[in-house]
Amino acid sequence: MKKLLRFAEAVCAGHPDRLADAIADRITAMAVAMDADSLVGIEVAVHRDVVFVDGRIACGVEYGFIGEEHVELAVRTIYKEAGYADFPPEPSSLQLRFDLCLGPLEPDERAFRNVADDQVIGVGYACQGERAGLVPLEQALARDFVKALEKLRRDERAGTMGPDGKVLIAVRGRRLVAVSLSVHHSEDAEWTSLVDAVRSACLSVADEYVATGELEPPDESVSWLFNGAGSFAVGGPLGDNGLSGKKLVAEAWGSAVPIGGGTIHGKDPHKPDVRSQRIARERAVDHVRAGATEATVWVVFRPGDAEPGFVEEDVVWPDPGRLSPPSGSSV
Repeated sequence: MKKLLRFAEAVCAGHPDRLADAIADRITAMAVAMDADSLVGIEVAVHRDVVFVDGRIACGVEYGFIGEEHVELAVRTIYKEAGYADFPPEPSSLQLRFDLCLGPLEPDERAFRNVADDQVIGVGYACQGERAGLVPLEQALARDFVKALEKLRRDERAGTMGPDGKVLIAVRGRRLVAVSLSVHHSEDAEWTSLVDAVRSACLSVADEYVATGELEPPDESVSWLFNGAGSFAVGGPLGDNGLSGKKLVAEAWGSAVPIGGGTIHGKDPHKPDVRSQRIARERAVDHVRAGATEATVWVVFRPGDAEPGFVEEDVVWPDPGRLSPPSGSSV
């Protein structure tokens, strides 16, 4: 039987959606560092030179509060770290707009932080492949190709390569079939040399997977597409709007594996979205470490649950006669 093509994508740190995610995560980390029981539920939107942050951030009185000055610092720092010191919009020129509920975490709320305040379906997945980090090959390649682009920009192409960018991968089995790269660039970038540098950076990553036997050596049959839509001189928030939590499939397991219902960005570790995905992934990894070929785990929280209300597991073992651990249990 012919193996199906499998697809995955990833975006660079300067992509508008990823900027929004990173800002939400930085604000959340600041609050949790101040008070481990902090309640955080925020969203971030970016467009042109405007950044909008809304939601609630509550910390205990004895720990201090997150104020708008902390949020502003997080926003401007994330833009700078992503590379927008070299490409517009400049971090210092950003217009910040907030609709935030800031203040103390009341004692009665703190007492119930381990109780789910919403319903959520979290999905965790793991498969064999140490270099891939026990995630599907296509997803690992997409993520690592993005990291290669970002490293190339920082180390060699600052001012020529922009912070935005996208990668789309297609594989069949262990064979790389196609790579699409959208590379943010300056108006005066020398395109031929940039394409050569980007392809070389990606192939260097592919070589690492070849060395572990997780990928067949890429050959001339691989289809490479660079900026298929044309010039990408206008990128980032100047070229598109961004919103936290939009890249659910891109940051999960690719399109071949089911995902849950909610994002983890802008939510504190007590939130059921975060807890369910962490528990599900840990259980899936445990099965693969124990010898399973792959494992998918669903963890469900209902409002009011202190522990998962349901856990369902689909574990594939290399020995067809081996029994999978009990699944479908209500806990």
